[in-house]
Amino acid sequence: MVTSEFLTLTSIYFLALLSPGQDFFLIMKQALTHGYKKAWWVCLGIASGNALYIILAYIGHHFFTQFQTLMHLIELGGALFLLYLGVLLSIAPKPHAHSSLHVKSIRARKLFTQGLLSALLNPKNILFYFSLLFTIIEANQQLHVKVFYAVWMVSLLLIWDVCVAFLFGNTRALKLLPYLYLVQKMIGVFFILFALNLFVAWFSK
Repeated sequence: MVTSEFLTLTSIYFLALLSPGQDFFLIMKQALTHGYKKAWWVCLGIASGNALYIILAYIGHHFFTQFQTLMHLIELGGALFLLYLGVLLSIAPKPHAHSSLHVKSIRARKLFTQGLLSALLNPKNILFYFSLLFTIIEANQQLHVKVFYAVWMVSLLLIWDVCVAFLFGNTRALKLLPYLYLVQKMIGVFFILFALNLFVAWFSK
């Protein structure tokens, strides 16, 4: 059912966005250093890199659906990866930031490239999209629905990153860092529970 599938996909994806990763801290650093308007170029680069990985995940999903045994193994791998992410978030140390506010100027193209490379050179991104799409989206889902999911995920990512840049465009926002620590712990527990649910579903097939 598209509705439950969409809600599950959105919930997992949004929780993943809330957990601080290398893209998050890159945006935060550039927002503190150059201001949120310049940091938005980083956000655009990150969104572009993630869009490419979503396309690659869709291509792989379409290809591997022809091999059911391999599909089942990939689904198991996706559940293991989500469990791995959950454990990492659960034991991650408190985030820290050391930067001054708006001290340099930098070209938008360079910031866009930084964001793009940050997304593309992070192997967790492609693994996350493969695990997410392979374990949640039905293999026979219609193309226009998959396109909608892709556009929705990229849009959600871009909106979130833009808000992060805007938030950290002022030094007062650093007071929120301790709360991010608590949030990532909660998300880690959620990912572990979701992965365990996937294991139960996988072994019951």
